[in-house]
Amino acid sequence: VKSLLFPPKQRVADYPNDADKNLDDSPLRRAIFGIAQCDLAGVTIFDRVFLEDEEFIDPFYKKRREGIFIVTMDCSYAAPSCFCTMVKGKPYAESGFDINLTPVDEGYLIETGTEEGEKVVKGIGASAPTDSMKSLRKSLREKITSQVEKQNKPFETEQGFIKLVTENQEEPKSYDHHGSTCVSCGACTHVCPGCFCFGLLDNPKKDGGYERSMTWDSCQFSGFARMAGDANPRGRLAQRFMHRYNHKFFHYPWRYDGWPSCTGCGRCIENCMGRIDMRATLRDISVDDVSEMFPAPSPRPGENPAGR
Repeated sequence: VKSLLFPPKQRVADYPNDADKNLDDSPLRRAIFGIAQCDLAGVTIFDRVFLEDEEFIDPFYKKRREGIFIVTMDCSYAAPSCFCTMVKGKPYAESGFDINLTPVDEGYLIETGTEEGEKVVKGIGASAPTDSMKSLRKSLREKITSQVEKQNKPFETEQGFIKLVTENQEEPKSYDHHGSTCVSCGACTHVCPGCFCFGLLDNPKKDGGYERSMTWDSCQFSGFARMAGDANPRGRLAQRFMHRYNHKFFHYPWRYDGWPSCTGCGRCIENCMGRIDMRATLRDISVDDVSEMFPAPSPRPGENPAGR
């Protein structure tokens, strides 16, 4: 979903001669099918950033957002890395969709969330759900929620992740311990449904003038925070590692009514070249004795962690 609403690279300006040219060539309408709740939560995160403040609305995002029809689907299983229930989420959507589907034995139980969704359902001639289908959906949702909660028991904290990060701002040992195998590749931020950092690049065009592109960036890259004079407030990898957690569980919740910019999808865990588990890092933030922390990750064969 993220790459459809917020492309990895998009042209946002041609100058000096094409100021009034329509630069957005994205389709006016498209349906996105089978979205998991963790991805839908990412859309909400982006909506707050790019649409909430009327003075700074992103017109490109706004057009794409208004043109999508969202069909979500309940999760039928939980990957070992899933932890949506630890960040105010659930393995199924309750709002924010046009249509939600729940796989049941008799087919799919359809729930509509908008008038447009209702029109589509009426158009396909779907039959009314039976009581057995509703009962099965309830039991399936309880089962998958219990599975996610059970597999994350080892990572639970009394404070919760947001309070834990907010109250520990003096570079906890956990960041150095668990971030020791980070290679600063940026995979975690690029696969994250809630990461929205970008850069603007200007390149000359063959026929004269310049083209400005908006591209994905990552706070884990060494040059992300570099300023004029080569000053860099986050020059050390450990500082960038900590910044990512601060943004998701301190800065964003402070700005947007206590909501984290992490959806618990677990993709950062699955795609990390250094095998870093965000849950373990967060759980150990308040732990001072390294020997009491989860074991530090080991790099994959043939990989060397970046310099600290």
